[in-house]
Order: sequence, then C-alpha cells, then structure tokens
Amino acid sequence: MSRRSTEHSADLAAIDPAALGQVIGGRISPRTTLDPVLLEGIQQLAQAIMSVGQSLAAAKQGSTQQTMQLFQQLMERRGGK
Repeated sequence: MSRRSTEHSADLAAIDPAALGQVIGGRISPRTTLDPVLLEGIQQLAQAIMSVGQSLAAAKQGSTQQTMQLFQQLMERRGGK
C-alpha cells in the first residue's frame, strides 16, 4: 500500500446510518407486497384467462349439442328411435 492511500484512508469518516436513511435512493427497502401495477396486471390476466376458459367451455358444449342433434337426426332417418 502506498503512503498516499494511507493518508487518504485516515481522512475518511463513517457516515451515520440515520443520515444515510435520509438519502433518497441511498437504501432500498425490501418489498413485502407486490407492486400495485404488477398486481393489477396479474388480476387482468386472470380475468382474461377465465373469460377464455368460459368461452371454450361454452363452444365445446354447443359443439357437443350440435353433434348429438346431428346424430339423432341421422338415427331418425335410418329408422331408429
């Protein structure tokens, strides 16, 4: 270590933690909750997924009903019940 770096290190003083707490951007406090914007985005995504699921279920039910009606018509034409 050079003499010059030793002289400078003696001039440095510790900064009081209370003073550091007042510095904007000096410390980052850990988050205990989700960012509100992120939470809103997740909620919107969940609603969109639920809507798509309901639409698919309704489409599948409608398709199944149409298939059953078609099958019933074919059976009637063949002389079934």
